[in-house]
Amino acid sequence: MTAAARTTLAAAIERRAPLLTGGDLDALRLVNGDGDGLPGFFVDRFADVLFVTVEDGALLAMLLGDLIATLDPRAIYVKTLQREVRKSAKEDQKAALLHVRSGARKPATNAASDPEDPEILVRERALRFLVRPRDGYSPGLFLDQRDNRARAGELVLKFVQQRGACNVLNTFAYTCSFSVAAAKAGAAAKTDATHGVAVTSVDLSGRYLDWGRGNFTVNALDSAKYEFARGDALTFMEIAAKKGRRFELLILDPPTFSTSKQTRVFQVERDYQRLFELAARIAAPRATLLCSHNQRTFPRAALTQRIHDGAGDAKRRVARLEPFAPPADFPGDEGENPAARGVWVALD
Repeated sequence: MTAAARTTLAAAIERRAPLLTGGDLDALRLVNGDGDGLPGFFVDRFADVLFVTVEDGALLAMLLGDLIATLDPRAIYVKTLQREVRKSAKEDQKAALLHVRSGARKPATNAASDPEDPEILVRERALRFLVRPRDGYSPGLFLDQRDNRARAGELVLKFVQQRGACNVLNTFAYTCSFSVAAAKAGAAAKTDATHGVAVTSVDLSGRYLDWGRGNFTVNALDSAKYEFARGDALTFMEIAAKKGRRFELLILDPPTFSTSKQTRVFQVERDYQRLFELAARIAAPRATLLCSHNQRTFPRAALTQRIHDGAGDAKRRVARLEPFAPPADFPGDEGENPAARGVWVALD
């Protein structure tokens, strides 16, 4: 078992080599569990830091030396994979610092503090993001959405070219990575004073929105020019509909669960139809929506049905529905790979 696992690990890392040849990407997944033949074992690279999520500590102990020898990371953070995150204490969700390269306790050029509690600046092609491995449930950047962030930027440019402007709504925005991609594309479009790209980020957490503002800053974007709305996404869309607001591009990538004072508990499989209905009511004619989620028991076929039902409730028609494939560093079939379940939707 040891030799086979080590060979499998080496092969997984080697398969990612083509992604790194351009020198403009240093945030990617090196091992994707079942998709790479190592069930329950996930390794993300953030610059010179590794973030490992693992079910079986024995497998990590077996492969730790290989990770260090092959990649020479400045630090390795490890967290136990938890299927029921809501039932675990916040402190238990934090990753543990397992390894520090000799002499690496001083801040590196891309870290804001020592390895005990770092903030790392990573590259994603033309974009930059701040990652915090010890923040809690997630380090702040969902790597499986990398291609979709690029697609969002392309769509912004397309709408600007066609209509002279583009309004973007990023619901459940978290650290606003999609918002950054949209705003960066808008800045590149060099629109005049009467047209442009308006980006709105909605999230329940003021702390995450502040993190998002930091992501705008490291991308040379003035966050004061964009809208950051703290609150419940569904309530925001209800109010936006009453005000007659319309958006050309909408991002619907909710967590599995979310709790707010306005709508209490949002559960993605149960409530996606309502989420899409509200989004469709504020979507501009021929708008595009990203629809995705991270719940393992919610397959793409069920998501597609919720989308059609929600569109019907809003009296809108789905003109096109395009399933998207996960990035090359997220192999695996839909059954064990949430990155393979989302769709892009064009409305009439």
